[in-house]
Amino acid sequence: MASPAPQSPAAPRRRRASPLVRRADLVAATVSCLARLGAKGATGREICRRAGVSHGLLRHYFRNPDNLLLETYEQLCEDMLAQLEAAAMPHAADPLEALHRYFVAVFSDDWAGPEIIGAWMVFWQQARSRADFAAVSDSFNARQRALLQRLVTQLPQRGEGGLPMADAIALLSAVLDGLWIEYYLSDQRTPRGRCIALCDAAVRRLFAA
Repeated sequence: MASPAPQSPAAPRRRRASPLVRRADLVAATVSCLARLGAKGATGREICRRAGVSHGLLRHYFRNPDNLLLETYEQLCEDMLAQLEAAAMPHAADPLEALHRYFVAVFSDDWAGPEIIGAWMVFWQQARSRADFAAVSDSFNARQRALLQRLVTQLPQRGEGGLPMADAIALLSAVLDGLWIEYYLSDQRTPRGRCIALCDAAVRRLFAA
């Protein structure tokens, strides 16, 4: 009597992704849809199709699936601020280095890639016409400038005749945003390293002792 054929080992079960991982996948898919299709094309069904999840699962990962773009904007703002602070604050004792690390983080692939900036521009458009997006934008800008000010105030005391602190921070933020968009438009015309160097130069000019 022939012995039974050996059974192949059972395939390991795929582990279900955690809610945080799945939510991150959906946020990434939303960013991709916004950059490629705009706000009108970034529907819940299209986002779920790209993320490989059922449309019905949106309610498990977002407070209000009908407001998916707003929640994505909120999440990106929180993530960016956390990453900028994590990059800069360990070097707070050397404020020029801390600010440099801040600029390096801003122009990293995480925050200066074509899709993320493309999505951010859609959010800015929404902020011009929707109060809820405008509130998120205002909060993000205020917290970002507060972080910059925490770093700048560690620099040597500026001489008399300089701009008021609030104006200097606003100008530095405008330089940073402008170079961020410039890099998005042409990373050949204004490469990443050049953008970071120009931000460093702006700090020295605006906050020179």
